[in-house]
Amino acid sequence: MRKTVEEYRAAKELLRNLVRRDLKIQHRGTALGNVWSLITPILTVAVYTFVFTVIMPASPVHEGVDVPFAVYLFVGLTIWNLLQNSILAGTGSVVGAGYLLSKVYFRREILPLTSVLSALVTFCWEFGVALLVSTIFVGLPGWHVLWAPVIVLITAMLAFGLALLLSTAAVFFRDVQHFIGIAMQMWFWGSPVIYSLGIIGDRPTLLNIIQLNPMAGILTSMRNVVLLDQPPDWPLLGYAAGVGAVLLVLGYAAFRRNERLFAEMI
Repeated sequence: MRKTVEEYRAAKELLRNLVRRDLKIQHRGTALGNVWSLITPILTVAVYTFVFTVIMPASPVHEGVDVPFAVYLFVGLTIWNLLQNSILAGTGSVVGAGYLLSKVYFRREILPLTSVLSALVTFCWEFGVALLVSTIFVGLPGWHVLWAPVIVLITAMLAFGLALLLSTAAVFFRDVQHFIGIAMQMWFWGSPVIYSLGIIGDRPTLLNIIQLNPMAGILTSMRNVVLLDQPPDWPLLGYAAGVGAVLLVLGYAAFRRNERLFAEMI
């Protein structure tokens, strides 16, 4: 355990540089650089607001508070993007760093962890915009918003566990990197990103199936604390935390068991 901790400490600078590299790559060659991390979510909100108020007027979401649909959708997308960006980048993180594996020794799980941390930085920009927009259109968030970091931590744990599993699988089966894009689309529509659980409340079988998805509790809880001034949905969020913890343990075990083969396979 002590050796493991020391290795993580020694790799702290490497981890910081890898995260910085990923963020620079996102906006490489642009004039505004990292400012795009702020402009992109602002423009996204503007587009959603125009579409769902002018082109296709959508009814406000009624869950104790009237919430414009564009705001409701954007808050859900911020936490979904954290998961999706972490997994998509994390899946190819080991394969894409083959040049490092044969030259430098470091804890290999730092590679998918870098993807999660990079996505977390981008999320912070988007979430800041989400808080600003929700304050303008809904009102100042209540004290329940203090639970948001817990929800984000559970999402990051879920994403990291899956990134460890998928990055390991991608080393041996390169098709995983192509399949994961399709899988994320299916997961998106199976998650309450553009709808609420209340809409399907009259169909208990479908509701129970969707609630098996750990993102259901995460999305519902994030909207509760940001938009509705309500506590997280503790049963669903606890279930998501349990799934995330199991995936993290399984992912770490699979990653550590196979990492000695990475350099050879790549």
